[in-house]
Amino acid sequence: MSAAMMVGAVSVMPSAAVATDASKPVEIHPAEAAPAVPLAAPGAATAQATKRRPLLRFLNPQASVECKVKSPAFEGRSALRAVRRAILQNRPVRVIALGSSSTVGVGASSPRATYPVRLENDLEGVIDGLKVEMYTRGQSGEVAEGAAERIKMDVAELKPDLVVWQVGTNDAVARIDAETFGEQLRETLTWLASHKIDVVLIDPQYVERLSKDARYTSIVNEIATVASEKRVLLVNRYDAMADLARQHPGSSYLANDRFHLNDLGYQCMAEYAAKAIVAGILQADTENGAMH
Repeated sequence: MSAAMMVGAVSVMPSAAVATDASKPVEIHPAEAAPAVPLAAPGAATAQATKRRPLLRFLNPQASVECKVKSPAFEGRSALRAVRRAILQNRPVRVIALGSSSTVGVGASSPRATYPVRLENDLEGVIDGLKVEMYTRGQSGEVAEGAAERIKMDVAELKPDLVVWQVGTNDAVARIDAETFGEQLRETLTWLASHKIDVVLIDPQYVERLSKDARYTSIVNEIATVASEKRVLLVNRYDAMADLARQHPGSSYLANDRFHLNDLGYQCMAEYAAKAIVAGILQADTENGAMH
């Protein structure tokens, strides 16, 4: 189951205040640059792929030293066609970061340290000329059912190309039945697909004291099942952070409450999400620019 380049100042529209009870600052080492990968122009495929004219160039997002894990950062080979279309139309990619306290940024030292801001910077750092309009729509304590109702209003207002949905943690803590949760998730993903909106899911964070809680892990497993069924990219936050916990005893990626993430945790979360999004854009390109 289940990148990292900060590029200038960016704006974000958080819906809630960021907590200031983060753990001690973590020293961050930037990732090494990687070879550029071209994004091909749309149109009919030619006999020789090497003749396809690149419009943009990618730097393959690399995990920073602190965020490298053995487990896959994401699952799936879903094509993010709406995102690719926005890039080729030379307009900003509109992204909604939907979720609960991890999206709000509880545990981060400042708004700039939250995962949506880091994700915006990471994406603009690996895709030459890309502009991202990031709309943070986090609500602490929210479960999937509440998000499903809220997302319809956000979609109508913002008309996003991509929704990055951090989901499941509060459902697990609230002891919501995994099957009930799964049906709600399927219904919302179906609605988003019907509106031609790309989706990337992010599963719950790993917390050692909950790692043997059957209800918590059943929600993690259900997200993976639904993501596979609906062919949606899934960021393996749970597995990746379980790896981090083993590599860094003492949960160095958690805030003082030992549940929410700190600056390092949000950095890693953003890096894993950026890798998934870049892979989805390249998958769309591989499909020769098929549009929704």
